[in-house]
Amino acid sequence: MAFSFGYSPWLLLLCVAVAGGLTYWTYRSTVPSLTATWRVLLGGLRFLALALICFLLFEPVLQQFQSRERPPVLAVLVDDTQSMQVVTAGDTSTARPTTARTAVRPVVDALRDKETPGTTRFFSLGEASRPLSGSIADSLRFDGARTDLTSSLQRVPQALRDENLDGIVLVSDGQHNTGQNPLRAADRSPVPVHTVTVGDTTRPRDLRVQSVTTNERAYLDSSVPVRVTLSVTGGPGGPIPVTLEQSGRTLDQRQVRLPSGTGEASVNLTFAPERAGLQQLTVRVPEQSGEVTTRNNAQSASLRVLERKRRVLVLGAAPSPNVSALRRVYEQTADTEVTARVSTPDGTFLEGPLPDDLSGFDVVVLAGFPSPSVPDDTVQRVAALVEDGTPALFFLDRQTDLTAWNEHFDSVLPARPTTTGSGGTEASFDVVESARQHPVYRIEGAEQELFERLPPLQIPTSAWSPSPDAQVLGTAATTSAPLLVLRRRAGLRTAAFLGSGVWRWALLPSALRAADPLWPGLASNLLRWARTEDNDSPVRVRPTASTFGGTEAVSFTGQVYDESMQPVSEAAVDIVVTDSTGTESPYTMDPTGQGRYTLEIGTLPEGTYRYEAQAQLDGAPLGTDQGEFSVAPLRIEYQAPRADPVFMRQLATRAGGAAYTSRTADQLPADLSRQDSFSSEVVQQSSETELWRTSLFLIAILTLLASEWTLRKFLGLT
Repeated sequence: MAFSFGYSPWLLLLCVAVAGGLTYWTYRSTVPSLTATWRVLLGGLRFLALALICFLLFEPVLQQFQSRERPPVLAVLVDDTQSMQVVTAGDTSTARPTTARTAVRPVVDALRDKETPGTTRFFSLGEASRPLSGSIADSLRFDGARTDLTSSLQRVPQALRDENLDGIVLVSDGQHNTGQNPLRAADRSPVPVHTVTVGDTTRPRDLRVQSVTTNERAYLDSSVPVRVTLSVTGGPGGPIPVTLEQSGRTLDQRQVRLPSGTGEASVNLTFAPERAGLQQLTVRVPEQSGEVTTRNNAQSASLRVLERKRRVLVLGAAPSPNVSALRRVYEQTADTEVTARVSTPDGTFLEGPLPDDLSGFDVVVLAGFPSPSVPDDTVQRVAALVEDGTPALFFLDRQTDLTAWNEHFDSVLPARPTTTGSGGTEASFDVVESARQHPVYRIEGAEQELFERLPPLQIPTSAWSPSPDAQVLGTAATTSAPLLVLRRRAGLRTAAFLGSGVWRWALLPSALRAADPLWPGLASNLLRWARTEDNDSPVRVRPTASTFGGTEAVSFTGQVYDESMQPVSEAAVDIVVTDSTGTESPYTMDPTGQGRYTLEIGTLPEGTYRYEAQAQLDGAPLGTDQGEFSVAPLRIEYQAPRADPVFMRQLATRAGGAAYTSRTADQLPADLSRQDSFSSEVVQQSSETELWRTSLFLIAILTLLASEWTLRKFLGLT
């Protein structure tokens, strides 16, 4: 116990001494005269009151120290996922939670034994961890659809941060299929991690669909490839059929020869989509004799089928490297169909005349177009197409007729030339800081900072003025002149790239190989941004994922607006979900404020679903929305139906622990008791009390002063 003061204790002693002197001077003689006893009593009361006041004015703090012993805590993580059913069963017919529970119970009982030093805390392990109490083995369900070892190894120390955690025991089959690499988590573990491997470590006979790969998008009446990889363990070999199905209907079937013993085999399947929308495919192989499980004999994949490819009209001012660089990017884009026309000095076009009907194009790309040689009526046709709502991308080139841009495209250009001139300067492209998160800059495989290292562009001497509703995303590094300008007005999207020489970006030297994705990524993103339709619907309801796993809860988010596009928070939003058989299930979304709504409907069977949402306010309809989603069976827990003791041993070694099996787990308590690191710790706890805030001292001061005043009146002192 100790005192501390807000000011110097020597100053406090001086103040107390002054208080003592004043008290002595006050009571050294009194009128009327009192005996020495009364003077000492009255002086003592006053001195104590003054001393307490001085003491409290110096803000005294009482510090108390306590020591207590905390026993060591052992955290036991028990794998509660579906794979535990398989690795503890002799065959698929006996793969049940009871078999896994029977295998885990001796390990749990050994760790709960009284001989285990310290305190034991049990947690289940799956996608997340949860505390277990009571009958540990009986509370395990072994139904987790994913195994995330890293998450549990990180969260349990956080949950026990106020206790003396000295060790972690991981009871598992060693299979992990979600989250980061557990070995890295073991390297950073604050305490040793001991592992107990449960389940059969031999390689049982098993045939599984290892992977199914197909396009994310496909088109009607086109052939879609599906690449299937099979993995076999302990198989006899020979041919088997691989079937591609959709809603129980066979789309394609091929024979593939499996290797004998252990190995892989691949086969290519195809199908032709017959309808647009989100579709789910299932690849299935027949059951083989003696398989440990058949739950991995099928795997699903989803893709979105579009009615047709995006049609793009590319118009060039003249044959040039810039036009070639643009065409090359768009012609290599899988979901884009390019029609290119490049003007010539005599006013005609290479590759044929301009199509008679331009209304079928989704985006117009003006690669320097028009040049001065293009007839006005042709330019007017293109300008009318853009004014009617077709998105347009304007790329400036040396041959561009800026007068024609001002005359025919004035109402749709994101930026207008306020002055015109010949020639130009070179400058590098600079990304506007506030626009770094814009979708056109989300380029996979390259950092935005690499734009600064790209070859310089040719910047015209013309001055450009962005329209008030435009957004400048890129500027010239030397002059800050706008180089990339985007605009959205009344549903029409247009963009202007006001620097020529992009062909240099498409032909980078080897020293800039890291920047290779920038040009094709930027050009593709501009096209995708221009084609994206603005959603001005008053009701917007979307599933949180296009494809949900078999054990994932299907959920929706929604937004509701009135005619003035103001959020509506009191609407009734009803959703009807329809499965592939036509069965309808109605639900109601819950409001969360600011016009937003949520809904979670739980898990659904495998298949493709349609939904329709309708919002009403006081019985008046506000609007509707609709869409599709799919539910795929989640079988990743059955992809490796055996225990992995090698991995468990690696994890224990890297975390400073020891590896055990279900047969040797009873040795763990004795091993822990012999370790110096697994022991109780003495915790020093201190507490502080601010005495100057304590009311008891105020009461004591008032009591002392009141007593002195009462005695003075009783004795007749003035």
